[in-house]
Amino acid sequence: MYSAKETAKMTGLSTATLRYYEKEKLLPQIARNSQKYRQYTDEDIEWIKMIQCMRMANIPIHSIKEYVALLLLGGETLEQRFAMVQNHMEDIKKQMTDLQNAFELTQKKLSFYKKLLEDSSFKNMSYSDEWKLFHHGENLRENIVGGNGKCLISQ
Repeated sequence: MYSAKETAKMTGLSTATLRYYEKEKLLPQIARNSQKYRQYTDEDIEWIKMIQCMRMANIPIHSIKEYVALLLLGGETLEQRFAMVQNHMEDIKKQMTDLQNAFELTQKKLSFYKKLLEDSSFKNMSYSDEWKLFHHGENLRENIVGGNGKCLISQ
């Protein structure tokens, strides 16, 4: 058995979050000791980890609550839980695609900034010129920075 403080440390959650999960019925009934302090079992820790995983997947609390309620009802809700998990899987796939796109754009922006930092002629470039160069590529470089190294577009 683990105290709320120990459980919080093990899961990386605050004790307030653990109480919230219990209050919202995301966890089964948590045992109490003779002094009325919460006592978490290994099974409770596994439930908490399941909820954390669902939260990391951006599954809303109300959906987790619905899933947990169905889970507690047992095998008769298997089809409903399967459908829920299948829908969540599609949401996660979309999130992964969105994150991959964001990652690629961030990599591109980082590479772009690295190139700009290597060439001091870009130090005084305006936001507008930077935007054009980033979105239209190197073929605009000569339009932005002339042979003398001075920014031309903003002038």
